[in-house]
Amino acid sequence: MAKTKKVILFIVEGITDQTALGNVLTNLLNSETVRFAMTDGDITTNNSVTPSNVVNRVNAIVKVALQKNAFKSSDLYSVVHLIDTDGAFVPNTAVVEKSEAAHVEYTENSIQTANVESILKRNAQKKSFVSILRGKSEISKKPYKMFYFSRNMEHSLHNESRELSSAEKMTLAEQFDDFYADRPKDFVEHLRSGGFAAPGNYEDSWKFINEGTHSLERWSNFHVFFDK
Repeated sequence: MAKTKKVILFIVEGITDQTALGNVLTNLLNSETVRFAMTDGDITTNNSVTPSNVVNRVNAIVKVALQKNAFKSSDLYSVVHLIDTDGAFVPNTAVVEKSEAAHVEYTENSIQTANVESILKRNAQKKSFVSILRGKSEISKKPYKMFYFSRNMEHSLHNESRELSSAEKMTLAEQFDDFYADRPKDFVEHLRSGGFAAPGNYEDSWKFINEGTHSLERWSNFHVFFDK
């Protein structure tokens, strides 16, 4: 009788993340069953989330994903949470007022906005919630780790720093899937040697992204997931 595969659940912000990574991760982790849960936006900047309920909100996401896929808790092997940094870990001085800005503008050393106070508040919330979640070794009583793309997945994986429409993001995700889905080893090599691998081990990589303006620059620590 064939052994039932355990489930690795990847929590991502949206459909383009799943489109880009779904097939290549399924091929890479073929000894387990790969499934995705979407938070429909950034849970770490959601105004309905608080420091006291952020862990419960992630637990709820896991529960819904298991129910949707008809899995039991015992089927779950681990939870992997993928986030964008959005430049949120920069010092407050890197958030610069630009009164004529119609939307938030990002460079590799500043966040330019017409509403500095709003961005400072967002950054503080995101940094706090990420710290809480990153400090958890388990979610839903299963091993849990959080990895980042900086400043977002398009910046990290595609070296695209422009503000993109949803359609443009999907096009990039589909192109990435077309290129890497059946080349999983090349995907891992891209993460490790594409010039954006955050240095050090898991803890080192988080210390690094919290320093200076690194969270605005092109980095990711997802390669560390494949070092085990």
